[in-house]
Amino acid sequence: MVVEAETAKMKKFQDFLTVDEKLVFHDLLEQCKLYAPYAGVMASPVKELPLLVSMLFGQHKKIIELEKKVLTLETVLKKTQPNYTSPELSDSRTQAAAQSS
Repeated sequence: MVVEAETAKMKKFQDFLTVDEKLVFHDLLEQCKLYAPYAGVMASPVKELPLLVSMLFGQHKKIIELEKKVLTLETVLKKTQPNYTSPELSDSRTQAAAQSS
């Protein structure tokens, strides 16, 4: 019940978003609802805190999944293109070279 009441309050924010942003916000609220039962075990005097933790957890989980996919794709690229260097690696090399000069 707390989840529904709090997400209803948050939906007022949604009224000011563009169509694309509304989709992102809707996904965020779905993450909140998905993990709220787990976060509900938190003993917090701030009733919004478990909901925020649910949202953060859902987003962090998505980030980890995307990082794994990127690593997989980079591995495939390295095998098919021997001279391939990931942008992160080349950026760090450029920064290191600039610092050493």
